[in-house]
Amino acid sequence: MKSDFITIKQQLPGIVQVVSDFYQKPQRKGSVFFVKSPATQDRTHSLAIYPDSNRFTDFANGNYSGDIISFVSYIRGTNNWEALQILKDFYGLADAREQDRQEAQRRIQMQQEQERRRAERKEQFRCALYGCISSLKHWAYIYNTALEKCLYEPFSGMWCYCIDELEKINYRLDVLCAADCKAYPRMKAYHGDLPSDRFKWLSDVLDILSGSGAFTATADELKEVKAQAAFETQGKPGAAARRCKIGW
Repeated sequence: MKSDFITIKQQLPGIVQVVSDFYQKPQRKGSVFFVKSPATQDRTHSLAIYPDSNRFTDFANGNYSGDIISFVSYIRGTNNWEALQILKDFYGLADAREQDRQEAQRRIQMQQEQERRRAERKEQFRCALYGCISSLKHWAYIYNTALEKCLYEPFSGMWCYCIDELEKINYRLDVLCAADCKAYPRMKAYHGDLPSDRFKWLSDVLDILSGSGAFTATADELKEVKAQAAFETQGKPGAAARRCKIGW
């Protein structure tokens, strides 16, 4: 309950505005505002309002004083808790519990959005990877067919071009399919404290995909992948596991 008072008071407008909204328009005298006392037949303005401290004093009623909530309680004849609810409803404010719920909902929504983006990004990478592999295999078939059917004279310009392109394609396919056991001898699923070449492979794959225009990782994604690859390369037994933020 105490937290509700603190939370609502932090959201309230100044006492001058509250007095205007709930009672009378205050008259200013120097740095202090005045209204008539609600407790007596006040011919003069005896209730002082102090905007600097958000407090009031009713000089016509034994110097009765208080804060913004006490003022509403005073003029409405209620207790402070009821006055708090009046202010909360009037200004559309959230108490501590509602703020906690709203904050929890906001965090859940943020987590869900982050998960959605990660899943979407993972799917984009997967489609780019398989699409690139399919395209390379298609061109490998074309070049191999041209060589097998002797469409070009051996060692001619086009023959050499086909050979060169096939070498490039086969290298990229070896990388994309993790077929090079010498480059990636530890291509096992990532299990936290077990060394793996997965992120070294992933870094190489991203270079190929970026070069072909199929998929471009962000600077943060590249930084995270390369950091994880460097960590895995060390492969120190018993070293504390590093969890990569990239789930591709």
